Order: sequence, then structure tokens, then C-alpha cells
Amino acid sequence: MAVNTISKTGTGSSSIYAVDYFRCPVNVGIQAVLSGTATYTVEYTLDDITSDSFSASTATWTGATADLTGASASKNGLLTVPCRGIRLTIASGTGSVVATICQAGIG
Repeated sequence: MAVNTISKTGTGSSSIYAVDYFRCPVNVGIQAVLSGTATYTVEYTLDDITSDSFSASTATWTGATADLTGASASKNGLLTVPCRGIRLTIASGTGSVVATICQAGIG
């Protein structure tokens, strides 16, 4: 089981966590802990984040779960979509979010 964290303080997007989409089944637990005040979304992409032509700013990003979209408190959720990358985006506020990502499955 792989466990990692990504974080972001202030508006903008975090670095991208690379999901091992060859693991079967795809089960990614996400726990987002908010400190301070902010509105954030945990997002995933199906775009190939390892491609030389990949650009986070032009990639297609989707909210991971309803609870982790437009959130303004600490939340958690489960992502079962075989995606390639996960990131945090803070839309407003000056707080910080730390997301612990735990990926299960056989790979």
C-alpha cells in the first residue's frame, strides 16, 4: 500500500501525486486536513502526467468526490476511478490543506 501527502497553502494548485493506475482494483483513500480558512477541491486527471507535452494548466481536472469539491472543512473520500494524477486546488482563502493519499490494490 502506497501512502503519500500533497499540500498547498494559499490559492493555486499543489504538485501532482502520480497514481499507479495499474493497481487492481483502483482504490485511493484521500484525507484532506484544512488549517485556517480556505475553499479547496481535490482533483484528478486522466491525462498522461508523464508525457513530455503534459501541462497541468491545460489538463482536464475533475473533482474527486462531492465531499472533496468546494470543501471548506477537513474531509475524506474514496476515489475508484483509474486516474493518472491527483492534486489540490485552493480557490480562495489563506489556509493550507494537507492531503494524505493511500492507494491500495495489487500492482
